[in-house]
Amino acid sequence: MRAISKTNRADSYLHLIGEFPLRRIKTPAESARAKRIVLRLSTQKPDRGALDYLDVLIDLIVRYEQDTGQTLDLSDLSVADLVRHRIEERGISVSSLARQIGVAQSNLSEMLAGKRAWSKAAIRALSKNLNIRAERFLD
Repeated sequence: MRAISKTNRADSYLHLIGEFPLRRIKTPAESARAKRIVLRLSTQKPDRGALDYLDVLIDLIVRYEQDTGQTLDLSDLSVADLVRHRIEERGISVSSLARQIGVAQSNLSEMLAGKRAWSKAAIRALSKNLNIRAERFLD
């Protein structure tokens, strides 16, 4: 049975390589096509081969965007919005995140709602766990 799952993984990976080869993205059209593939695969339940393919494809997209100077302007985004986005991105709940960072769920909810200031402990833990610069919490 393991041989079958390895074969399926290889089959899906090779199929995706045939659809869009994993090499440096050079044009806006290639970038757009790569993003459509990422979006399509992320709305499905990808197998291990597709996940391996996605891992490399996303790196190629990021490199292209960095090389071409494309950045997201997050200055108008509140830190609470950024935290909510990261929570959604990871597919976890506020309660789960609160447990992970050692903060009471009610306190984290109040911080996200703007009813409570961000605590130092929450800032440190959220910065580390959600990869958000601590300075963002001080605005």
